[in-house]
Amino acid sequence: MGSALGAKLRVVLDELALDLRGRVVLTEAATGPYVVTALLAALAGAEVYAYARDTAYGTATQAIDATRAAGEGVAPARDITYLSELTPEVVAKADVITNSGQLRPLDESLLRHAKDSLVIPLMFEAWEWREGDLDLAYARSRGMTVGATNERHPAVDVFGYLGDMALRQVLDAGTTPYRNRFVLLTNNDFGPYIARVLGTVSAGLAVVAPDDQREAYAGLPGVDWVGGFPAVSLPDEYRDAEAVVFTAYPFDSTWIGEDGPVDVAALAAALTHPRVLRYAGDVDVRALEDHGVAYFPREVPSGHMGVLPSAIGFDPVIRLQAGGLKAAEAMLTGRHLHAGVPVVELL
Repeated sequence: MGSALGAKLRVVLDELALDLRGRVVLTEAATGPYVVTALLAALAGAEVYAYARDTAYGTATQAIDATRAAGEGVAPARDITYLSELTPEVVAKADVITNSGQLRPLDESLLRHAKDSLVIPLMFEAWEWREGDLDLAYARSRGMTVGATNERHPAVDVFGYLGDMALRQVLDAGTTPYRNRFVLLTNNDFGPYIARVLGTVSAGLAVVAPDDQREAYAGLPGVDWVGGFPAVSLPDEYRDAEAVVFTAYPFDSTWIGEDGPVDVAALAAALTHPRVLRYAGDVDVRALEDHGVAYFPREVPSGHMGVLPSAIGFDPVIRLQAGGLKAAEAMLTGRHLHAGVPVVELL
């Protein structure tokens, strides 16, 4: 895996011209595709501290071992220090602290040890920010710079994988797009990217989205525009739809329920065999069960996505994490454009 992974990392590093030479980056050691964050930072020339603790995804030892193993023959081992204990001294050295799962929450108890000049890349887009991840008010009070990734930058292009992630969720739910119709219930920018893939590979995709988003779906193959979000009123040919792919922002708001914007009773009545695929956005699972609406996955933490980029492999995670590190570089240097396009949005 080393040589193949290394080649993928270098392609993205070259596309982004990522340069962190002379910088100290505090990030995570991880399992699965997220091992790449520390490796990317090291390959970009940074001195890297990769921290891990015990989580639901594995122990600190497992995360450190996985990241170290992935980096063999790929990233310069001398530039990565692995930690299972996070000390004030390490935090104080950092020029960059990534908003990564192993390090969250980035609150006052952590950030009080950091430099005023610290930059904090969110590692995702600004509209996806969750208050529980980062004490933004404290960071601002110290003069720290916080910025989000432009995931739609041509050299990052994470949104291009959203349709594949939806397809993966469809398959993981035990169904198939072939010869089946689906409904996309959405109010956010994920929708058109999902529709491009599901509309192509399925027997039809009905899009229930806000009426002012209609143009974003125009001309997409296999897509039938319905509109009217959050109301659900489907054409007759979609009563037997296999599932509703659901994504709505804010992700930590309860969108489907007895009193939610999407009326659960109306949703249940619109479909012969109602089933919701929880792509992103909270739902009232008790209300779904009371109305006979099946759902997948069974457990999704509030405010989180029901399918992650890592579900489809390394490629989207490499681009997502490299984009986050490029945002950090932009904040450090003040050069916010790459190839004429912004790579960071300041918060």
